[in-house]
Amino acid sequence: MRKITLGLIAEYIAIIIYKIKFYQILYHRKRYYVGEIDIIALRGKQLVFIEVKARCSDVDDRILSTHQQMRIKRATSMFLSSNPKYQNYQVRFDLIIIKPYSIPIIIENAW
Repeated sequence: MRKITLGLIAEYIAIIIYKIKFYQILYHRKRYYVGEIDIIALRGKQLVFIEVKARCSDVDDRILSTHQQMRIKRATSMFLSSNPKYQNYQVRFDLIIIKPYSIPIIIENAW
């Protein structure tokens, strides 16, 4: 399966999981020139920026580099500055790892 297709399927699985947990999905694949946020979800006054990683095997060097985290944080700053209604919301960064034939791993407050 192509990497892009696998990643997209993993993102849709993550969306379903967060919807089951009563989150409202605000954006999927929100792009800025500094980076992309896979999913932005909302529940109450908590805004969650979700990075989805699809893996075909258990071999993971470093699942999310510091550089990737900084890119997501910069994109988050751009999102918040262009959406002032969310300025006073709690912000959380989640990481969800999806592997075939495994239960998805959700790491809340991943960084």
